[in-house]
Amino acid sequence: MRYYRVRDEIGQIHMAVETDPGTLTSLTARNEEVRSFDDLMKVSYVSGQPIDDVTRNVLSSGSGPNFDLQLAIESSKTDNPRLRIIRPLDPDEIWAGGIGNYPVPDEAVNKMPDFTRTAYEAERPPVMYKGGPTRLSGPFDNIGIRPDTKTVAEGELVLVVYKGQIVAYSTGNEVAGGFMGQTIWWMVPSKVFQGCASLGPCVVTPDSLPDPTDRVMELEIFRNGEKAGSATNSTKHRRSPEDIVKWVTEYDSPPDLVIIYTGGCVADGPLEEGDLVRISLDGIGYVENRVSVI
Repeated sequence: MRYYRVRDEIGQIHMAVETDPGTLTSLTARNEEVRSFDDLMKVSYVSGQPIDDVTRNVLSSGSGPNFDLQLAIESSKTDNPRLRIIRPLDPDEIWAGGIGNYPVPDEAVNKMPDFTRTAYEAERPPVMYKGGPTRLSGPFDNIGIRPDTKTVAEGELVLVVYKGQIVAYSTGNEVAGGFMGQTIWWMVPSKVFQGCASLGPCVVTPDSLPDPTDRVMELEIFRNGEKAGSATNSTKHRRSPEDIVKWVTEYDSPPDLVIIYTGGCVADGPLEEGDLVRISLDGIGYVENRVSVI
């Protein structure tokens, strides 16, 4: 199933599920305790039921409003939206996979600096902390760029991990500053700043996305109404999603809800204030974020 979170015209937030193509049904109207995907995960974990079965039980328990998905998406892009799709969950932590997750030609590996090549070839994949929920933008919110370095957009498959297990997938923009290209000691400010990631427009459970590592991702950058950059890539990684999760969780005791950006699709050239970045992932949807200087 595909899960969205929608703010309606009076400001009420609904956790909603796509019950028919293009139709979102409010779960919150049927049970006021279901306000985000986080709530469904908790019930699933305690009850032992799959998340989608928990949702089916909620759907059978009452009635509530439906929302037109396309109308909600288009409304979300306006300055005064009647409906707005917001990020579907509130993670405790955000992590990002690095250069070790995507295959690189041998000739490019041979040209890597020693510290980069070591990270690429090691058993342990590079995974970097991206901050907490206050750093995360929704699917149609602004993302940030640093004023003190060049910043790029990276379209990525996102793993939703609850208590060490992958429970859903999403997509988003893992925005990265250029400090890390100068010295590894500046890695943290390259990765953690206001609006350094976006997530959405929904989360999709594994039954509805059976092969997340064989999907097409597209990144487009628009500047002053013209396309300024683009890239297309596959979500096929050198490492499985489960292996990436292992290295984030196995030797630590992370909080319950973690999202992990898995490495991705990068267009040439830095972002500029006012750019519009659209990242689409087959089977999930797209995020569309305006760029602002933090």
